[in-house]
Amino acid sequence: MPNIEARGTGPEEVMRDIENISGTSRENKYAFQVGLKDLDFDINEDRIKKLGLALPFQNIDQAEQALQYQAITPTKFIEYDDTEHQVLIFDRRTVGYSGFMDCVTHSLAITNKGLFEVGRYPAINLSAANHYWQWFLHRRLSTPEEISDTLESQNYTIDQYMENIYQTIVNK
Repeated sequence: MPNIEARGTGPEEVMRDIENISGTSRENKYAFQVGLKDLDFDINEDRIKKLGLALPFQNIDQAEQALQYQAITPTKFIEYDDTEHQVLIFDRRTVGYSGFMDCVTHSLAITNKGLFEVGRYPAINLSAANHYWQWFLHRRLSTPEEISDTLESQNYTIDQYMENIYQTIVNK
């Protein structure tokens, strides 16, 4: 029978282990889809009027049109666990579709937490029997540190970086 070594563990060591495990799981949460409970938008009322729209939008198609023509631009994503993302750049161009009959549209966004593929789709609230615009973080493509390293090593501007990522995704 192998020898088993038993040793005592102090409270400091237990707390350090818990903090390490907790930090690792927070970082790994972006390996999978993360739901968003709320978003904030900048609103360009002149563009909304030029598009022939008015707030509140009457349907999700109008909201998508306003997004595509930059009449609205996301500025903050709020996850269900209350983690907030400050949106630094939102690229309104579509990088892909998914879901039943391609109902989910994917775009790119750089937040203070990294580069994300962001999905959105028309959903139905069964308790109120109405439609709403559901957004989620599909996956994190780069951390803030990786973005910074790439910008520095490739001598890219942030716009060149986004264009390179966009072209890489849509051309694969």
